[in-house]
Amino acid sequence: MENKSILKAIQPIIFVFVIITILIFACKAFLQTNGFNVTVLACGNLLLFLVSACSFVLYQRGLAHSSTQGFLRNVYSGMFLKLMVCMIAAFAYVFAARQNINKPALFACMGMYLIYTFFEMRSVLQLSKQQKKNA
Repeated sequence: MENKSILKAIQPIIFVFVIITILIFACKAFLQTNGFNVTVLACGNLLLFLVSACSFVLYQRGLAHSSTQGFLRNVYSGMFLKLMVCMIAAFAYVFAARQNINKPALFACMGMYLIYTFFEMRSVLQLSKQQKKNA
């Protein structure tokens, strides 16, 4: 797969990261008055972007793999990576914050997870369609 097409396919994930980051810092006062911890939101956004980019690379590798086993191995690895990193980060936050857990920010991070997953899957499907068209 050509690097330009991969970069083009990952652009929506980068766009989502930039938009969410801008929204977090532009609406900082509003979020804080409504009980959101902006630091938790920003860190969650960054973590989700990084793990989505890593899992996207694994999904892209799976699409390029010649065997079904290789495809499944890469797809399951990407899903497992994303799940484990998010779960460890959530547990680490809960353990570190103890009594000061910011539930609104934690639930907002769950929402961001769904947004990133949607755009990640959309990008992978576009790569798949492009790959079928070129074959």
